[in-house]
Amino acid sequence: MGRLVARRLTQALATIFVVVTIAFALGRLSGSPAALLLGDNASREQIDALNASLGFDQPLWKQYIDYLVGIVTRGDFGDSYRQRGVPSMQLVLERVPASLHLGAVGLVAGVLLAGVAAVAVHLTRSSGLRTALLTVGSARQAVPDFFFGLLLVLVFSVALGLLPSLGNRDPLAIVMPAATIATAQFVVYLRLLDNSLGEQSRLDYSRTAYARGESRFSVVVSELLPNALLPVLTIAGISLGSFLGGLVIVENVFAWPGLGQLMLSAVYARDFPVVQSGLIVVAALFILSNALVDVVSALVDPRVRRLA
Repeated sequence: MGRLVARRLTQALATIFVVVTIAFALGRLSGSPAALLLGDNASREQIDALNASLGFDQPLWKQYIDYLVGIVTRGDFGDSYRQRGVPSMQLVLERVPASLHLGAVGLVAGVLLAGVAAVAVHLTRSSGLRTALLTVGSARQAVPDFFFGLLLVLVFSVALGLLPSLGNRDPLAIVMPAATIATAQFVVYLRLLDNSLGEQSRLDYSRTAYARGESRFSVVVSELLPNALLPVLTIAGISLGSFLGGLVIVENVFAWPGLGQLMLSAVYARDFPVVQSGLIVVAALFILSNALVDVVSALVDPRVRRLA
């Protein structure tokens, strides 16, 4: 287990270094930052003065070294262009809790929904129920998140007036964005759990549990389901990148004050330090979640520990 953690930590640090390098390059490949900030009417003198004040008049390699040294020694990711004197990472970290709250609720709700559906299918042994659930889940997955979110707003906020549609000040405001996230992931987890439960039910320990006289509900929920969750954990970690991408869309549809909304507004405002810091944080979250999935998988499944 110690070797697994050490290897994952080394890989995480190497990946973060690559992400930092890519974030730095993207901020410079988009053209002169000063020209983009000042607009088309700016004079050459104004552009040169702003480039000098921001340090963009230095050679590219020196800018890169200074950027890395600032991050490593002072934790300095640069100040926001639009909010002068405010660290870009501070703006990003202020939005992370809201995004994690929404993402966690949506992810857990999606897994629980799929778990209940998969258990119901295996308890009833109904192929019709399985087909109906997979059809509904596939139909939902075919609808883009932004369109599905707008439909929820139209029905539950505009037509019925039951739920708030914007922001996160009302406790009920999380219902619609979390439902958008959960239903988008539902069919993926349902298929995984359904297949995994089917495989587990054909193993010897399942037949032994029935031979001991345990009820079908007890066998499916207590014996089969915990073992069937491992593929779901693995896929959840692997698919986190697309999940975070969808979270950006959902946050903007519902005006959820999270990281996705901040990054999109920073792109429109050409606030490159905020975009760079946001990319680094998203990458760090992605890497951390994958490392945690690997560790949890090793704790749950002895075969993973032996391979590690």
